[in-house]
This record gives sequence, C-alpha cells and structure tokens, in this order.
Amino acid sequence: MNARIAHVPALDGLRGLALLGVLFFHAQGALPGGYLGVDLFFVLSGFLITSLLVAEHEATHRIDLANFWTRRARRLFPALLALMPAIAIYCWVVAKPSELADLRAEALATLGYVANWRAIYSHKSYWELFASPSPLEHTWSLAIEEQFYVVWPLVVSAVMWRAKNGRRALRAVSIAACIASMIAMWVLSNAEVVVGATVEPSTTRAYMGTDTRAAAILMGAILATIVSPSDAAISPRVARAFDGLGAFAVIGIAIAWWKLDGTSSFLYRGGFWLTEIGALVLVVCALAGERSFIGRALAFRPLVWLGTISYGAYLWHWPVDVVLSGERLHVYGAKLVVIQLAVTLAIAVASYRFLEKPIRARGVPFGRPMIVVPIVVALMIVLVVRATYARKPAAVAVARELPPVVLDAGLDAGPPFRILVLGDSTSNSLGWGLRGVRDPRVAIELRGKDSCTMLWDTCGGETWIDLTNEIAPDATLVFFGGAFLHGIDADGRWRQACYKKWDERFEKTIEKRLVGLASDKTRAWIVTVPYPVGPYDSAPWREKVDCINRSIRKAASAVPDVAVLDFAERLCPRGECERDHAGFTIRPDGVHYDIDGARELSQWVLDQVRAPRK
Repeated sequence: MNARIAHVPALDGLRGLALLGVLFFHAQGALPGGYLGVDLFFVLSGFLITSLLVAEHEATHRIDLANFWTRRARRLFPALLALMPAIAIYCWVVAKPSELADLRAEALATLGYVANWRAIYSHKSYWELFASPSPLEHTWSLAIEEQFYVVWPLVVSAVMWRAKNGRRALRAVSIAACIASMIAMWVLSNAEVVVGATVEPSTTRAYMGTDTRAAAILMGAILATIVSPSDAAISPRVARAFDGLGAFAVIGIAIAWWKLDGTSSFLYRGGFWLTEIGALVLVVCALAGERSFIGRALAFRPLVWLGTISYGAYLWHWPVDVVLSGERLHVYGAKLVVIQLAVTLAIAVASYRFLEKPIRARGVPFGRPMIVVPIVVALMIVLVVRATYARKPAAVAVARELPPVVLDAGLDAGPPFRILVLGDSTSNSLGWGLRGVRDPRVAIELRGKDSCTMLWDTCGGETWIDLTNEIAPDATLVFFGGAFLHGIDADGRWRQACYKKWDERFEKTIEKRLVGLASDKTRAWIVTVPYPVGPYDSAPWREKVDCINRSIRKAASAVPDVAVLDFAERLCPRGECERDHAGFTIRPDGVHYDIDGARELSQWVLDQVRAPRK
C-alpha cells in the first residue's frame, strides 16, 4: 500500500519560486542571491519526503523501502539519463580538449549522485562557475537530495519502528541532526585545503557538503512531524498569524536573494538558516491554502506550472546557459536571458510530458526494469566516456586555421626571434594569435597554464626561470587576462581584486615570478589586462581590472629590467574596447583571443617586443 498525502498547489508554486531564483542567479548573476533558491528546494524536499514516510508508517506500521526507492528512481533518473547524450554532444562539439577529463569525472559523479563530493575534493570554488562553466556544475544539489533519499528512509523507519510515539521521536532525532549539521557548517566554513604548494581556506566544503547542507532538509523534516499536507486543521486565526510572519519571510528572502552574494561569511554563521526558517514559514502559509493571502499568492497558476516542471527545468537550464552563451549567439543582456529561458522551458515541458510523467506513472515503457535500466545506464556511461576521449588536441585544430607562411626572399637567414609566452589560458590564446601572424622570423613558445593565477601555485611544476634557461628566448611575455575572475577566501569571504589581501598576494607572487626573467639577452614584459567584454562588460568587472593593472605596474616597478606592455590601452583606448576586426570577433568569449580577430593586435605586440631597446 502506498500512503498518499494531499496535493497542495501552493507548494508547487513555492517550488516554482525557488526555480526562478536559481534561473536568474545563473543568468550571469542577474540575481546575486538567487542560489538560495536551492535551500527552498531542500526545505520542501525534507518536508514532503518525511511527510510521505510518516504517513505510510502511520497507515501500515511499516515503510516499504524498496517501493519508496523505486518511486524516487522513476521520478528522477529518466530525465538525468536523458541529459547524458546532450553532455556527450557538448564534449564532442563544444568542449576544449583540456576540459574533457574534468567533464568525464563530472558526468560519472553526476550519474552516481556524488557530484557534490567530487566538486569538494577537486578544490574548485563554486563561486567561479562563470569563469570556466561546466554544463554539470549545478548537479551537486541533486546529489545531496538523492543521498538524503537513500539514507533518510532508513532513519525514519528505524526511529518510528522502535518508538512508541513515532512523530515525537522522529522530531527529536531531526532536531538533533539539524543542530549537528549547523555546527558542521560553522566549523567547516573555515576549513583549509591544500592547493598546489599552499594551504588555502575554502568555503566549498561547507557549501557543498551533504552534512553541512542537511540542516535545510532536516528543517523540512521537523516541520513534517508537526503538520502534514493532508492536515486541514490550520485555523483562519493561525493562518492570519502566519501571513504576518510570511510577510517578514518574503521581505527577508527577497533582500537575501537581491543582496547576499555567496561569498559572505554571514551565510555560514546564520544566513542559510534564517532563509530556511523563512522557507518553513512559507510552507505553512502554503498549507493554509485559501485561508492565507500568501498561500493564495503561491497558488498563482504560472508559479504552480513552473513548480510542476521544475525538476526538468533545473536539470537543463545550466547546460542551456553554457551552450547558448552570448559569445556564440552574439546576443547579450535581457535578450539572451529570454532566449535561454525559452529554450530551457521548452525542453523542460517536453521532458515532463513525454518522459518524466509517463515513466513516473507506468514505469519503463518496454522490457523488465531490472534488465533495461542497467543496460541504459551502462550505455550512457560508455557514451560519455567515449565522447570525452574523442577529440584531437587543440593545437591540431587551431593550426588548420592559420594562414600560409609568406616568405620574403630578401630575408636574412638566421635564427628566429624567440618569444616565450607565460600566464593563464588567455596568454596561450594571445600566443596563438602571435603565431597566426605567421612571420617566419618569429618563433612562439606557449607555456601558459589553464587556471594559472598569481594567487597560488597552479602554474605547473616548472619555474619560469627554468623555462627561460631551457628556451633562451629573446623576449618573454607574461599575461594574466583572466585574473579578474579568480579569488581567494579571506576574512570569511570569497575575495577578488581590489581587496587588500588579494592585491598583496597577487603583487608578491608576480614579483617573485618575474625575478630573473630579464637579462642582457632576454627582454621581459608583463602585459596589462584589457577590460573584458561580452558577459563581463560591467562596472564591477572593470573596477577589478583597474586594480589588477595597478598591481601589475607596482610589481613590475619592483623588478629590475621588466617592462610593462600596455596592451589594455591598445585594445581599449579611453575605456572603449575594440570588439571586431576584419569581420572577426576579437574575443569571442569576452576574454580569450581569436586568431583572425586578433591578427592586427598580434602584429602590434610583435612590433613592440622586437623594437630596439631604448
């Protein structure tokens, strides 16, 4: 026997509200605190799942665990499996070869519902998701919920089987576990991890840990031991009282979603818990239904509709945002958001109508589930693994785009002018632009490292002096065009450029790295960072770039014989950046350089570094 609880449309509306928060947060941070919509999902899941389990036990004196897990699998797994072919296509067509290993690991972790722990142990900050977006970045929250679905029914079954008053005992266990989760978040929000050769504080462990985020789910579970969706005993007087509390909850959640960015230390010292308590109040208002003004507002049909398709929309929205980026569509701002939302909702509707709803009601459409499901899962694993091994190195693809070499018969045969390019992935893209000039008198050595920063040692095991001795360049260029995207945990928050500790670390590391690069034979240049364009073209990002360039000039002045190449002024004179050249976009993604688009810039760089010493 499957115990049922009453369907409350306003709870679907609350789920739809949570979805909107997440969608607009991921729309290039349009809603800075919209990530807190995930906590609404967590609270609702804890409430509804616990309500189902308690209702079943009270009706039958047992919980059919196998049946519960089967229903959850029918609800969640088909749509997730349907996403995997799209991820495989992304790997084949869009992803860079350097991203494939991470995408393979992320896809397998997603299928195993351990994506949150994979993210934790890879030491990648969630708050850099816009810097190098992965289409599976958002699946960490699905992993936490699935882990809850596996463990919590066992706990509920054991507690209610042993206790005389099952609800009261379960409430006590839920409260104790919730307090333990809060303590874990408080402690682990200052946890340190080893990154390269340094020890860094990281809030990723606290933000993505199942134990630290369980408090939201457990708050919902606590409420489920007090009131049920099937409970119509909420009087008009109580409903009015909760409407008053709900008004405060709505205002507080709105302020948090608008103002509270994910790097705030306040989040881990009570911010999450306050918004989750607000979510509990809204759940009670929703349960009051017509007796509550807020309950009636949450039952607004478009919100209910969004809540109904929220799982598919959440699953697909971030891959859609990553693929349909402004750089690919050449559309930005509100128009881009509308396109992304329209595609997301269209896929979500199709997923719900033709996949999720039929399988949830009737199971797999053919064959025996015990045979069909493992075969489909195995096929998806093979597909994703094959896709992540299917690409040739980027250098082969780029080389085909280069124009032919035009040799000047009058050239004096001799060794080429060797240029060593160091820095992050933007330095390599600029380096390919230098190669794209195809000047036979110049040889370009690309030794930039993806995600290399001057904040910690992620630039490879070789020191720059070792590379200089090995290559013996005539000129060395150091460029960190993506530095404005990177950050550190400092003073309890995720900090970026223009924060004293960030700036000091950046400058100190640059000085250390630049020492020894310049000599009688080798000229060394550190290149200023131009303002980013596309999704990063905003006043806050420009302010960070200004601070970075001040730090670059300060560090360069402290190291003898290192010059500053003012690439920023060349590309963005008086703050207005060139975007196109000869029909090609100079920086298709806003920061990295296109070979054809950057050809004139590349020639300018070559002219500067080959100019006679003054």
